[in-house]
Amino acid sequence: MTTPLHEKLHFDTANGQVLDQSRRYLLMRTDVLMGLFDNLPQETREQALRALGQSVARFGSDSVRAYAAQAGVDESTLLSTMQDAAASLGWGCWQFERTSNGLQLTVRNSPFVAGTAQRGKPVCHAITGMFKGLISTLYPGGAKVRELSCAAQAGNGACFFEAVPA
Repeated sequence: MTTPLHEKLHFDTANGQVLDQSRRYLLMRTDVLMGLFDNLPQETREQALRALGQSVARFGSDSVRAYAAQAGVDESTLLSTMQDAAASLGWGCWQFERTSNGLQLTVRNSPFVAGTAQRGKPVCHAITGMFKGLISTLYPGGAKVRELSCAAQAGNGACFFEAVPA
């Protein structure tokens, strides 16, 4: 069993930073982050949320590769590590499930849904991006990743994502 991320984080208050080895994290209230998007015009909001998701996919994949590079990490361990890391960082409760088509992710208590006043449209682009980062490690040949349903739309308390290999 790997050490949970929240136990590995180093709070370097002398330098004003939170680190997992060389990877720097930022603690921020969800309403502050999502309030930025809430205050943008609809078209700009969608563009900004997509950009956030792309950034998370690009840079979040570094964390995934670091987790995967640890000795003895197989696919099952990596998925478990990702679930634990999401919980440690306040990204909700993640649960992966293998399907005949690929991999599904259910996220309960998404911080992006909790922090937004927007309803009726998906807001979990950052989770989609992190899932893409994970999938790029699991499926080097590529896969299509998408959010099937966001709790901000459905109001059911969970968001659903899928990854289907190319």
